[in-house]
Amino acid sequence: RNDLVGLVTPSSSIKPEKLQETVKKLEGLGYRVYYKQSVMDEYGYLAGKDIDRADEIMHMFSNKEVDAIFCVRGGYGAIRILELLDYEVIRHNPKLLLGYSDITALHAAIYKKTGLVSFHSPLGVSDFNSFALTSFNKVIVEPRNNYKYDYLREAKTEGNPEFDLYTIRSGKVEGELAGGNISVLDSMIGTDFEPDFKDKIVYLEEIEEKTYKVDKMLFHLLSATNLKQSAGIVLGVFKDCNVNDEPRISIKQALDDLLKPLGMPVLYGLSFGHIDHKITIPFGIHGRMNTNDNSLELLEKAVL
Repeated sequence: RNDLVGLVTPSSSIKPEKLQETVKKLEGLGYRVYYKQSVMDEYGYLAGKDIDRADEIMHMFSNKEVDAIFCVRGGYGAIRILELLDYEVIRHNPKLLLGYSDITALHAAIYKKTGLVSFHSPLGVSDFNSFALTSFNKVIVEPRNNYKYDYLREAKTEGNPEFDLYTIRSGKVEGELAGGNISVLDSMIGTDFEPDFKDKIVYLEEIEEKTYKVDKMLFHLLSATNLKQSAGIVLGVFKDCNVNDEPRISIKQALDDLLKPLGMPVLYGLSFGHIDHKITIPFGIHGRMNTNDNSLELLEKAVL
């Protein structure tokens, strides 16, 4: 502990009170916190202009004092700065990059351009409850060679199938972990930063998208990338995606229709996504999924 954490806002803006809550929370966990004033910039729905958000990230990677980079929040905008980052500087200054949702764009781009591992983890504004903190610590603070993730169903979700844990297609496979938010990954298709899913265990999550939109984005990923050649797919909680104005197909049925025919193991409902009790998943570390016990396991240390 006592590591220096740099805060960045590569996507949407943060209110000053939320920033201070984040600082207080991270200091309470034993970290020192550093940020540039630009972290509070606003430019419409973005946290400042693209060049300024990119500069903020490059400043943190270049700063020898900074041990880890925490994205304060998601939203939208990370994809707009990918071409403005200096990946050679990033490659030679490896840091822990932390966040999820829109931060998927940074995880995918940095891994593709540098091979560096980053972390689909709580954001700065996220709730570090005991479940989330335990996973974060076991993956990052006290990493192990083997770590099987715990599962905890969200409170007061009984009867809500979005929070069920179940197998779509059974199997047990190993592979490198890669993935993130479906809509962000979909937006990266055709760019220089499009992820390579071949032989990977791909983890996916989504929030507040109607079922037909999830269907459309996932179908596009399956059709336009090599997602069909992945080793297996692990789905988190697709929170508030079971909403339709049109004739109803449930999110469960849509996912079954698209993924069951692929011939690979597919698991739904692990503890990640836009939920309170979320695990921390490395992008680029070898893992194993097993539908016999609906589990995901890391097979090597994510931090050396």
